[in-house]
Amino acid sequence: MDYCKHVNVFQGCGEIDLPKPEVIAAKWFFIKAGCGNTSPAALVPYGAVSVSPFSGGYPTGYGNHRPNSHSRPPKFKDGEKLRGFSHIHQSGIGAMGYYYNYAVVTPRYESSAELRAPIDEKAEPGYYTCTLDDIRCELTATNRVALHRYNFGKENGEISIDFSNNGLNIPNCERREVYNLEIKKLDNRTALASADIEGIKLYFAVKTDADFTVENCYVRINLNSKKTAELSVAISLRSFENALGFLNETADFDTEKNNAYDKWNKQLSKIKIDADDTIKEIFYSNLYHSFVKPADWSGESFIYSGDGVFVADFSTLWDMYKTALPLIFMTDKEMSEKIIETLLKVGEELRELPNTFGLTDRYLLHSQQARMLGEYVLLTAYRYGYKIDAKRMLKVFEDDIFADNKTDFTVDGKCESNTWMLDMADGCALVAELAKEVGDTELYNKLLPLSLQWKNAYDPSTGLLSADSSYYEGTLYNYSFRQMVHMDERIELAGGKEKFVELLDKFFGYGQPDTVQPTDPFNYEPVAEGIKLGRFEGFNNESDTETPFSYIYADRHDRVCEIIRGGMKYMFTTGRGGLPGNNDTGALSSYYVINALGLFPVAGQNIFLIGSPVVNGAEIELATGNKLTIKVENNSDKNIYVKSVKFNGRELNGWCITASELLCGGTLEFNME
Repeated sequence: MDYCKHVNVFQGCGEIDLPKPEVIAAKWFFIKAGCGNTSPAALVPYGAVSVSPFSGGYPTGYGNHRPNSHSRPPKFKDGEKLRGFSHIHQSGIGAMGYYYNYAVVTPRYESSAELRAPIDEKAEPGYYTCTLDDIRCELTATNRVALHRYNFGKENGEISIDFSNNGLNIPNCERREVYNLEIKKLDNRTALASADIEGIKLYFAVKTDADFTVENCYVRINLNSKKTAELSVAISLRSFENALGFLNETADFDTEKNNAYDKWNKQLSKIKIDADDTIKEIFYSNLYHSFVKPADWSGESFIYSGDGVFVADFSTLWDMYKTALPLIFMTDKEMSEKIIETLLKVGEELRELPNTFGLTDRYLLHSQQARMLGEYVLLTAYRYGYKIDAKRMLKVFEDDIFADNKTDFTVDGKCESNTWMLDMADGCALVAELAKEVGDTELYNKLLPLSLQWKNAYDPSTGLLSADSSYYEGTLYNYSFRQMVHMDERIELAGGKEKFVELLDKFFGYGQPDTVQPTDPFNYEPVAEGIKLGRFEGFNNESDTETPFSYIYADRHDRVCEIIRGGMKYMFTTGRGGLPGNNDTGALSSYYVINALGLFPVAGQNIFLIGSPVVNGAEIELATGNKLTIKVENNSDKNIYVKSVKFNGRELNGWCITASELLCGGTLEFNME
């Protein structure tokens, strides 16, 4: 089956264009900008090298958006035009501080304008094409090589490659200069370039079928009487030899285009769904964007030595750990094992587990976002059955937990942010559990009292997190209802299940007036006023995306169904405006995918919670080699409540199933009403 035909590569590339929200979905409030921030780059699944149209737009280099953090994104007119085509891109992120877009390739005539509007843009997984002037431009890629093909309408065309570009070239985007740029001609068809960009040495090898010259920061290809040109750009983090090797392993354009399409079809076929065509487009477009990152740079780590696995672009791990990585762990054994080994080696090398790392030497960039995210990721993989040396993993965890920058928690028992308190307390509880399982009594005894410090973050008089704290991308309300290890005690702290449900109901807007979403990017006042509502962010941001499932612990699964189905119906749709907010390295797309199947993973734990499936059925090829079949009886837009759910004929109680059981495969049956 051709799964790629259901994918809209442009999903989330533009400003939101969602259905008018109704019922509970009309109560939510967006605090972040209304755009998905994806790109239509040509790449293979987890491709290290991507190639995309380049306008300089925020944040991927594509589109007409300026830097934004709230309301609708401000635009710049020149963003509707292209300068050319660039290499390596972020996916769905916001203000990362580094934005790639290296080696900009520009096809043109002497009379061409510097910027030109693309005509007849089209894309499919692994391929992008458009027309600039009368030049038909085509892009495809392998894991380490971008392939370009240009068909000129007349003679005397030229192509330039600018190796000095770093980032977006628009105001208010932090950029570091390109240092030590060197370009040389290897032979009449091959050029080499190297540069220090973002503190990382990059090596480029370019192969072309036409004559070229080298000058300053450019390679210039002059076609003269030729009307067609092909060129390939390989990128290595280690050496020219590696880059040249990648070029030599690459076939012709059409072969690699077909190979990329086939690889995407294989990747997307891991989940087969029964749904109408609209749902299929939304589902497979989001599944596609779930497998764009992280990027497989195996053999070329710049953090630790050796030629083993290396995966980068965990650009927003504080979002990825909830859904994007659990989805990969569910479905892709090979990539999951690479992620696991990379995180372990990075932890061993740095004696910390960073919240984010990409192609930059700023390993601890955004260290204030959250705490112990690497622990949650690795523990999720461990609970899903991956073979990880537990003692090795515990050593990495211990170094990270007791690092100097976490003594506020481990020594003082009070962090600047209550979210860090919850991150660390629950993380310590989960690591302590593993330590106990493997007989590491000493570590268990060190962590157990730390795991109980979560109570220090709450105000018993309100049942919510205390107000004397900083909160990132939200308020105390957005973080007060996450799933926790000590969930029963947390609910008792709120005054019991009935009171906990009252707090949740107010947070989600039950009985509250509808909200009006902010639209003016130059006026923050409506956003500030909306934030005061203490309302659910409505999938516009991942800070509180797990909170609907906390109703399960208070015996109100009906509320879970109402919120999830409202979100799936009104917050996600088809097309460029089909995502409600930053895709954040696939976190938002994978949230849709997992929830459409009626499941939700609890990070770091051996638990999947039961939601309300959108699909009528599904078959999932699990990373374990087993198959999970999902059957949904009596499903419709009106029948959103789960009457009962069975796994292999056994009725599930408590609206959850262990990951270890689910990943053994079998049949999960939903009966809707």
